[in-house]
Amino acid sequence: MRHEYSAQLREDLNVQVLTALHSQGIVNVAVVAEEVRRRNLAENIALEDIEHLVMQTAQFYAAPMEFDGLTVVMETSGALSDVGLLHGNGSLEEEAAQLDPHQMHIQ
Repeated sequence: MRHEYSAQLREDLNVQVLTALHSQGIVNVAVVAEEVRRRNLAENIALEDIEHLVMQTAQFYAAPMEFDGLTVVMETSGALSDVGLLHGNGSLEEEAAQLDPHQMHIQ
């Protein structure tokens, strides 16, 4: 099924991918897709569809991509910083072992 997306969504997608590429040198597909989804809630497009569009746009620019959904959880909910995990100097495995699953939530 072919979807038609608004010019605003496509422009926002393009800007967000280029911004990530220029500022970080890599496009984190999950983070960019969530940002585009939030900025275009009225279009009611599934996150998976936006992730696909982000990947297509990043491929157009031959941008390196990262597929790290955990970053989205950290940035959107603040749950990891709420439990003090972002302030420690331990390894990621040690910090993950300290997580209380009742304190984690995704908005």
